[in-house]
Amino acid sequence: MRLAVPLLGALMVVPLVAAPVALAQSGPGGRALAPGVKVEVAPAPGSGTAPQPGTVDETALRYYARIGDVERLEAEIARLRALDPSWDPPKDLFAPQPVTSGVDESPFWTLVSAGKFAEARAAIAEQRRKTPSWQPSAKLLQELDLAEGSGRLRSASDTKRWQDVVDAAAAQPEAVACNRLDNAWRLAEAYAELKQTDRAFDTYKTVVSQCPSAKERRDTIFKASRYLSPAQLRELTALGATANPAPGEDYASVRAAEAELETGRLLERAGNAKGNLSATELAQVETTVRERRDADSAISLGWYFQSRKQYALAQSWFSEANGWTPSDRAAEGLILAYNGLGKKAEAREAGAPWRGTSSRVDQALKAVDPPRGSSGGARPGPQGPSELDRTLARRDFAGCLVAVQSAIAKGGKTAALVQQRGWCLLELKRPSEAEAAFVEAQALAAREPAPKTPAQNPSAAARAARDAATAGAITPPTATRAQENAYGQTVARMAAGDTVGVNRDLPRLNITAAQKAEIRASLLATEANRALEDMRYRDALRLLDARKELETEPRNLSILRGWALYNLFRFDEAYKVFKGVDDRLSTEESREGVLTTWKTIYHDW
Repeated sequence: MRLAVPLLGALMVVPLVAAPVALAQSGPGGRALAPGVKVEVAPAPGSGTAPQPGTVDETALRYYARIGDVERLEAEIARLRALDPSWDPPKDLFAPQPVTSGVDESPFWTLVSAGKFAEARAAIAEQRRKTPSWQPSAKLLQELDLAEGSGRLRSASDTKRWQDVVDAAAAQPEAVACNRLDNAWRLAEAYAELKQTDRAFDTYKTVVSQCPSAKERRDTIFKASRYLSPAQLRELTALGATANPAPGEDYASVRAAEAELETGRLLERAGNAKGNLSATELAQVETTVRERRDADSAISLGWYFQSRKQYALAQSWFSEANGWTPSDRAAEGLILAYNGLGKKAEAREAGAPWRGTSSRVDQALKAVDPPRGSSGGARPGPQGPSELDRTLARRDFAGCLVAVQSAIAKGGKTAALVQQRGWCLLELKRPSEAEAAFVEAQALAAREPAPKTPAQNPSAAARAARDAATAGAITPPTATRAQENAYGQTVARMAAGDTVGVNRDLPRLNITAAQKAEIRASLLATEANRALEDMRYRDALRLLDARKELETEPRNLSILRGWALYNLFRFDEAYKVFKGVDDRLSTEESREGVLTTWKTIYHDW
């Protein structure tokens, strides 16, 4: 089992007790991983190492059939067929079986399956006391030994006792097998953490070249990406796509693994302010993003070009993202990209569906039509956007502070300028200073003349009518300056950790209904994080469900939802959540969720 400990804006996954994995029969075909440690691999058909027909042990197969565990039944059938291609499942597989030994072993298998190994041994001993002539089947004892060995290996791995992991694998090499793939991954991880990278590489290489499943080979490559060099990953991919192909397996996904990993690395580098991509790298990322219609990655590309003042390319990618999955994040980018191109009408149109309901969009629209006083007391004239407008368009928040100070030096301090300083400080993760700026802006606003109403200002009336026509009659009114400052103070308090105080004060705050909804959603997200940290998984889901009624669930909270479901043993639901996130953009966090739940569902002991 795993406990997810999400943070605001990130997710850290802390392993506690990993789900046990299915056991494979030992026998011929073992491959050396390191001195004294091997992976047992099922021999390929025609290898000459298959057992004689009729010698396949069907004990576990019949147990899975008896308890109705279809997934493990299918996996066992595939394993036995790999051991003996001439073998076929017995026709009476689902028929009641006579208890020839006089003792039904089902209760012992159930205890082993549940991970209750000590109880299983005690029950076997008690049964032998009652029936001295009875002997447990060799298969039952073997599986119990292997389950216990796997448990020792996983326990050492969960507590990061890396040498103990290696020692456990050496003591019982049968516990590290293709049908116990999680154990092989843990062994490779232990080698890597012990700085024995060559042995880690050999472990991964054995898996991708010997284990037949294309999905498991692909997943192994993703696991290895944490520790191996690009050259080693290329070798793994080549092996995984070609070595010992199994009938019926399509290895196209294995071939694509390297490209997916590289795309993820490039997108991560693109998100770095100083990261630059070559034309070849950009072409690779763009092709992958278009093929997957990945809105999140398209937005990342949009910001990459926006930060480099390539506004036309930025606008193109923000448009793609908005077309695939409309969101206020995509609209925010579109507004600023259009504004960078000087297309203010298009910028206003892009923000219209979200005007008054999304603070990020309302903030971006201020770069298009800055509030009075934001550029030193006068609106930009024919000379074009001010330096402050340009810094906001390229999301240069450090430059924003410089531009605000310059505007104050030229035209004096205004509430709008100080308020803008507060927003830029928040973006720079300086919440205490930001809160002070919003408080100062509030005081300045109280001393400044109130803005003219549309009736007093015909140009403002015309602009309001134009905006209403663009946005639709039901668009909520824009927040007042006092509400914007109160909202800014609240966001800063939350960023500084005062969630209890914000939650207490929220009903009395002078902010718009849309702003209250945003704050409420943020509070629920914070509480959901805390509930998961405290292992209150049902509370975490309840809080996430409540938040989802207010706003679309972002990626990091979907991953949090997946771990809450996982820890409640709702594995199928958790897998669907993780898979949906991973299909949109595959990252280490999403892959970890997919791999862990998949192994739990299909190989859970």
